[in-house]
Amino acid sequence: MKKSILVLGLVVGVITSSVNAQSRTVKAARAINHTKDAIAGIINLEPIDVVAEYVHKKKDAVSDLYTANDLKFDASMSLVDTGKRKTDTTEIKVGKTRIVVIGEPKIEKIYMEKDSTGDYEAEAKASSKKDDDDNKKHEGELEFSIGYNGLLENGSTSLSAGNQGLRLINGKSTNVNLTYNQYFNIYRENIRLSVGLGLDWNNYRLAGDSTAMPGGTSFAFSKDSLVNSIDFTKNKLLARYVTLPVMLHFKSNEFKNGKAVGVSGGVELGYLLNGRVKQISEEKGKTKVNDTFHLNDLRYGFIGRVNYGSMGIYGKYYPQSTFNKNEGPDLNTFCVGITIGLD
Repeated sequence: MKKSILVLGLVVGVITSSVNAQSRTVKAARAINHTKDAIAGIINLEPIDVVAEYVHKKKDAVSDLYTANDLKFDASMSLVDTGKRKTDTTEIKVGKTRIVVIGEPKIEKIYMEKDSTGDYEAEAKASSKKDDDDNKKHEGELEFSIGYNGLLENGSTSLSAGNQGLRLINGKSTNVNLTYNQYFNIYRENIRLSVGLGLDWNNYRLAGDSTAMPGGTSFAFSKDSLVNSIDFTKNKLLARYVTLPVMLHFKSNEFKNGKAVGVSGGVELGYLLNGRVKQISEEKGKTKVNDTFHLNDLRYGFIGRVNYGSMGIYGKYYPQSTFNKNEGPDLNTFCVGITIGLD
């Protein structure tokens, strides 16, 4: 009797297992067919708007399919506007798979892609952010500066009697600079190094009527009384240099308005391109004489700057003499002015 009951129990267990297995097989088959029908339905549709409506309506059904098959996929769906396309494109994301539909109103092509990362949108955003960060690490900027240009003798703007011919009109002696700087991040954007290439003009607007003479063994003014008696409305000595500035920049975090405070310092190397004397008078009209006028061929200077946003105040000082050694007065050039970053 006990054996019969045991056998009967085993038979019932086998039958129950068989029925359950058959039931799961039927569910799986239905799920697969349902999935095929869903994809076939999308392929047979033509308008993009209908595809979107269809997917949203089928969201719950597809979720049920995945649950029935015990496939642990995310059944969320989204429509993605690629933004950059030659033809209208709709991307439908289903779990880790996306369906790309090209063409509107008539569908030109439909294909499916496996998304290995599980979130191709996040990957695109991360890639875009990385590109932005890389650009910031090595960004360049055009910078324009204009200011006052002066001469110092032993640290004073008052020149000795022997150098009165180089006495300047302060409001009209200018320094103009145009430089392209390439920035390299050392610590985020708070500490950066820049290397630039630019042009620098030093305009020394002479207050007297003396005329600087080209050539010779040293810088000198004409001793001709007739020349010196001319009343010039403009009497200017110009020095133009190609420059190579190297600077270290410290910048605060940006404020709510997007601007920050910065402090910079460094050195500038300069090579003389040319010198020029330009004069305007009633007697001689406008005259220009190009010569080096014994100006320093190769010079270096120190640069300092404080800025708020793209606007700043700069100062430059050249410890070397404005003229070549033993070829002119021992004077030093300094500049003070404003600088503007041209993004």
